[in-house]
Amino acid sequence: MTIGENIRRLRKARGLTLKELGDMIGVSESYIRAYESGRRNPKPASLQTLADALGVNVEVLKNSEVNGVSAMHQLFQMYRNFGGALFETKDDDGNDCVAIRFNSLMLMQSWFQRYKKYEEDVQKADKIKNVKERKEALEKAYREFDWWMDIYPVTDPYPQLVEAQKKHDAIMDQIGLNPKNSD
Repeated sequence: MTIGENIRRLRKARGLTLKELGDMIGVSESYIRAYESGRRNPKPASLQTLADALGVNVEVLKNSEVNGVSAMHQLFQMYRNFGGALFETKDDDGNDCVAIRFNSLMLMQSWFQRYKKYEEDVQKADKIKNVKERKEALEKAYREFDWWMDIYPVTDPYPQLVEAQKKHDAIMDQIGLNPKNSD
């Protein structure tokens, strides 16, 4: 997804018009339209302002345009920084695949916990007999999980996950392995 596509997706999810979002960040409706269409790309300060107005972590907008090579290099960096290890495993259908384990990336635990809740919500929805109600429940489960990924860690409706993140940050700071505080 491009930056513009993400801005549009998030604006619509918040029920904002182009003008309303523009007013929130002090630009014209045409600026927002230009961002969303890809004719303009927001500068870093504008990205932060947009993220704040949309109530999401700025990383959601900054990392919008990830291609395969870029994604691999992000994984390489995480592998180096967080004690990564590759291993072979099987997926749910029994197909061979390769996975990455991060020995010191405790933040993944909060994602895993939230993903488990998403899976539970999907399983509950799948048991609903009424097709329309099942569809609505599945869409709601996805929207909530998608929203969690957008706002993480800005605000979190799951306080235990915020606490896990705080503990992780404190440990990483204590042992000097917190990349965000590196020189």
